[in-house]
Amino acid sequence: MESLFFIVKPIVLGISLAAPIGPIKLEMIKRGIMGGFWPAMLVGIGAITVDMMLMFGIFLGLVTFLESTLFSAILSAVGSYFLAKLGIGSILRSLSAEKIIESDDEKKSGAGSYWTGFFIALGNPFIFIFWLGVYGSALTSLGPHHTFLYLLIYSLLIIAGVTLWNLNIALTIHFIRDYIKDRMLKAITFIAGVILLGFSIKLFIQMVGIIT
Repeated sequence: MESLFFIVKPIVLGISLAAPIGPIKLEMIKRGIMGGFWPAMLVGIGAITVDMMLMFGIFLGLVTFLESTLFSAILSAVGSYFLAKLGIGSILRSLSAEKIIESDDEKKSGAGSYWTGFFIALGNPFIFIFWLGVYGSALTSLGPHHTFLYLLIYSLLIIAGVTLWNLNIALTIHFIRDYIKDRMLKAITFIAGVILLGFSIKLFIQMVGIIT
């Protein structure tokens, strides 16, 4: 029973971390609508790569560096630019005469989807703060008596939970996109673009607050 709890608890934590709708999930939904399963899933995998880098950084004790003001300002600037670019691109695409499912060349590029997810996550300081708080607290709650292997498996199970939720999003969008009319797809793409632009503005305001 204790072994089952050890497996289930971090997986549920990972799902809980991945469930909230943010820039990553919006981009997964948008690319899933346009290109199907793999473009959506690869965005999630790109973001998971950053999650694993953060976990490794916390393991190595790089918390002070990750929490530095300069680092936060740089992340906010990069994230603001990248999300603005994605948001404006989505809005323009939704307003074009071309059909949504046929209009996106990026659906042919797995690398493009992966790196989009990677840079959205890398440029979002909220993800850094979230992982430092939640993951750091989770490790602390386990206590100092556990081995490195135990903590590593626990961490990988959290990532497994995040991956399962991303898989759920990608599969759901893949199977329902053919049943949604193009007008609705364009509306979803437009709304996603506006929200991404909103996240961009939020990061820009945060960056201004940091440097002033």
